[in-house]
Amino acid sequence: MLKFGYDISFFWVLCVTGLLALISGLRMLFLSKTLEQEAHSDWAYQVSENMQDLRLTEEAFVRAYKKINAPRGWKFLSMAFATVTVMSVPAFALIQLLLYKVWRDNLNEVSKMPQFQGRMAVLSDPVLVWQFSIFLAVIVFLVLVVALFVRQYYKGSPGLMRDELAYERAGFKPDTKLVVGPNPAHYEADDFDGTNSSVSAGEYRDDYNKLFCGALGLSKETVDNWNGTGHICDIYSDGSDMKIHVHTSANGKRLSKTTHPFFYLGKHARHDDKPRTHMIIVRSPNAFTALQMCKDTDISFPHSAGSETSRHCHIKNHEMDIYIYDERWS
Repeated sequence: MLKFGYDISFFWVLCVTGLLALISGLRMLFLSKTLEQEAHSDWAYQVSENMQDLRLTEEAFVRAYKKINAPRGWKFLSMAFATVTVMSVPAFALIQLLLYKVWRDNLNEVSKMPQFQGRMAVLSDPVLVWQFSIFLAVIVFLVLVVALFVRQYYKGSPGLMRDELAYERAGFKPDTKLVVGPNPAHYEADDFDGTNSSVSAGEYRDDYNKLFCGALGLSKETVDNWNGTGHICDIYSDGSDMKIHVHTSANGKRLSKTTHPFFYLGKHARHDDKPRTHMIIVRSPNAFTALQMCKDTDISFPHSAGSETSRHCHIKNHEMDIYIYDERWS
């Protein structure tokens, strides 16, 4: 009975589990390799459609994508088969030694009982009991291996992509003074909501100047005849290709769909409609002071968050989503 572990059928079982471990491992490596390509392709598509989160770098997005979509099932399946293959021989040898010792000890005790006198020949070769005990021990061994890796699989579950991206954003630090998306951003300084014809020219122009120049520290360039439309445009920038355009009507004429089509909705929501809310990321010597200055303008910001000790502050309305990062934390 001690030769159970060296039986030819047992050897082929180990060959099968080892082959399954190899196949699962190769499958995991193949999926991991294609996963990175998928992540880069997904990021490229989001950039082309102005859908990317400006508080994420491509490296951070790829890292989060790979973590969430990693083939963890194949990984743990391969490890489970490998464990069965490697540990079966020593585990089964230990099982047989323990069973043998238990049987020998119990056999000595049983032989002293009067009711078994003259019947020891039946108990001296317990093939069925031995095989049944090994059968149960094998099941217990396999269940323990499966339970171990199932527990590890769920214990290390990465959760949702949304949560992982939030974790990556927490460590974001802007490399430039200004980032705008989609770039350039367009705002209207007139008191005009797109539904009526009344125009109060430039009512919010000074407030946008206080917001972008005073609070956010950008420079301004004024174009009196923007793109030949006859209307005024204040262009705010940090000197890079990131621009914020604030348009003001002139000569008593409102901004029209012909001169300013980005203020009017198109036919199709995906490609023709222009985004009405722009994300603006800036660096400031003091984020909380800049936040307070933004709130002091007449431009309404229903949502704001941040304190004097915040690494970055946030302020938002239906047109702009502004993140102000404190340079002291860079």
